[in-house]
Amino acid sequence: MRGTLTTTAIGVALVLFVVARIALFPLKDCWCCSGQGVHRSDLNRKHQRRCWWCKGTGKRWRIGRRIWNRMRQKHHDAR
Repeated sequence: MRGTLTTTAIGVALVLFVVARIALFPLKDCWCCSGQGVHRSDLNRKHQRRCWWCKGTGKRWRIGRRIWNRMRQKHHDAR
């Protein structure tokens, strides 16, 4: 009984932590350009192009925030 309660408390704490992190920090650095917003050529460092994953912003939505936004949009459309 005591082990189950402890496990449940840890699970609830982890879920609250993840939800708080998604709410406070919805964006993260783009994995493709490392948050720079541009790709640089290996041969010519002056040549650069805009990152097409983040569209040049250097930031991407976290997966949890994308899910959250999609759920909110479906709820809004259902009204």
